[in-house]
Amino acid sequence: MGEPAGSAVAEGTGLVDHDEAGAPFADRLELALRGLLELSVGVLSAMEENVSPSHLRALQSLDHLGGAKVTALGEALGVPPSTASRISDRLTAAGLITREVAADNRRATWLELTPAGRAILSDLAGARAKALERVTEVMSPEERDALLLGAEGFARAYESLDEFCHEEPSDPER
Repeated sequence: MGEPAGSAVAEGTGLVDHDEAGAPFADRLELALRGLLELSVGVLSAMEENVSPSHLRALQSLDHLGGAKVTALGEALGVPPSTASRISDRLTAAGLITREVAADNRRATWLELTPAGRAILSDLAGARAKALERVTEVMSPEERDALLLGAEGFARAYESLDEFCHEEPSDPER
């Protein structure tokens, strides 16, 4: 796969860092990913009827952590323990998580997803996959293969970064 005419290759990366007009790689990537981000936002918006974005983030964090104490959930969300506790109260009231006394510290609260909480995450993943499938059906096999290869590489790189690089602006009560 050759580079477009007039492009520069970043030393040692194999990545084209500018296009013919001199646009930096990150700017080109951001522009190219807008459709993917719009698709994801659309799926999340449809899910908001059932659960808010901050609650979805909490469910996803608990799923990733395999259950956690309230303080660990707060750290994962970038919010104080008091805010994480309020979020967990709402998720418990909705039947999406359980709250129990932590086995190693009676003053701490252990949180875990319920089957209903797992179903919300499964529904989200299914809706996102269905939306992605609609778009990728009109792509060539080569484009789909390249997209998957690049997305898998991005996911590996993202996971390898320090935690502070993963932080998102938090608006826990949204």
